[in-house]
Amino acid sequence: MKNIRNSIASDKNQILSFCEKTFSWGDYIHEVWDSWENDDGLAIIEENNTAVAMCHGVQYKNENMLWIEGIRVNENYRKNGYATSLIMHFEKVANNSDITRVDMLIESENISSLNLVKKMGYKIISKWNYFSLESKKNVHNEIKSDEVDITELKNLESLRFVDSWRWIPLTKSNFKDLCLGGNIFCLRKEGKIQSLGIVTESESFTDTIILTLIFGTLEDMHKIIFYTQNLAIEKKYSKIRIITKKDTLELDILGKKFPFYLVEKIL
Repeated sequence: MKNIRNSIASDKNQILSFCEKTFSWGDYIHEVWDSWENDDGLAIIEENNTAVAMCHGVQYKNENMLWIEGIRVNENYRKNGYATSLIMHFEKVANNSDITRVDMLIESENISSLNLVKKMGYKIISKWNYFSLESKKNVHNEIKSDEVDITELKNLESLRFVDSWRWIPLTKSNFKDLCLGGNIFCLRKEGKIQSLGIVTESESFTDTIILTLIFGTLEDMHKIIFYTQNLAIEKKYSKIRIITKKDTLELDILGKKFPFYLVEKIL
């Protein structure tokens, strides 16, 4: 395993210099660097006094999960096992913290990364789609969310919500906090839960509100989307990110779809 250290101030410009065109739409590392640098989860590989690779890890002990994100390697230093070393580093962190599940998200077109993590024992557990939406006032009436208890939800072990671009398992503890915070939208029909959505205000990404559409009918999802659009204006957010397993939401106001795979390894 390569020598890995915590980040230092001089790493920022060196890392950002090769994190501009990572994806077809650019990259997000410049948005999150400062918050990541301050939480002791940012790992760096250095060569010749230059930061050439990075990765960020976050422990969710109550959910028994360590989340890996932001693996980046300078193109001049690829094929040297740096990404593998960074992943192994955080697997060791998880083991030392008695965490048995490591998760990460990979863009569906990133075949090389998918192949790498599969070789390391990760499995695709679900596919998700991301849509962007403009923050804009609309004329749709506000929805009334019904109360919901976590014991009513089926297949709880497979349910996730997105917070700061991390797919977090729903648990009794965080579900209670989300309910108290007014983050959950539950719509019923004839007393039965028909649709469920969760909205979060990102701590890492600036000016961003995220809506996870966990399940439901298209009609209900449209209602929740329009409500979130008005909520974003009320809270002065300009960026809305919508996450769902549905392949289409049949709304012209949504941006291009970007598919991702959620992968997981049990240690």
